[in-house]
This record gives sequence, C-alpha cells and structure tokens, in this order.
Amino acid sequence: MPKRSPSGSLCPYYYKGGELHPLKYGSFKNDSWALLSIMKAEEEFILNSHGGRNVWIDLYDTNLSTFEIQRLAIHIYKISHKIAKLALVGCSKRTVRFVKDYLYKQNSQLVSKVQYFDDPEIAKDWLNGF
Repeated sequence: MPKRSPSGSLCPYYYKGGELHPLKYGSFKNDSWALLSIMKAEEEFILNSHGGRNVWIDLYDTNLSTFEIQRLAIHIYKISHKIAKLALVGCSKRTVRFVKDYLYKQNSQLVSKVQYFDDPEIAKDWLNGF
C-alpha cells in the first residue's frame, strides 16, 4: 500500500501507468513558515527513499518572496540526485528561471530536465513521457 509523503501526497502516485511524486507546496498563500517547514520535511523524506523519481511540484496559491524562491532552488538542488524529471506547476516564470539558473550554477544535471507548466495534467503527461 502506498504511503503518504509529508505534504500529504500518495507516494508513489500512479498516473497513466507511471509513478510520480507530487510535492504539494500550493495553497500556503503567504505562510512562509509552513511552506519552508513542509519543504524541509519532504526533503528528509525524499533523501531517505529511492531515487529516480519524476517529481511534480504544485505551487498554486502560494506567494513566493525572493527568499522563498531561493530556498526552493536550494531545496530542489539538495534532492536533485533523487529526481529524474521535475515539473513546476502554478508558479511564476521568474521562479522557474531562478531555479534553473541556480541548478546551472551548481552544475546540476537536473537543469535540463526541469519544465514549467500551467496545467497539472499536461505536466503529469510530460513526466510520464506522453
């Protein structure tokens, strides 16, 4: 039976024959402390589990300050060796650009496997290779 990750997602989450790992960082509005706390818990969860996962980060209805965008980029870098592909959904293009620039500067191989999507269904299809 699948277990739940700290953000409440089924892990693994099965979608059209593939496995995804959704990170629910959406709906935090301006609650920076709660967002950063759940990111830390997810980081520990991912680092203590198998790698090679396709990750989908939901950021709908979360307002990210520059500081939070920086923390998100660092968080993604720390778990990048456990991620095969990453879809960012519901955030600004500024956020995506910052994350990709940070990964590039850190020489992370994940940088070429990060995409932004407005629609979560299209993001899940991309992660599963459709």
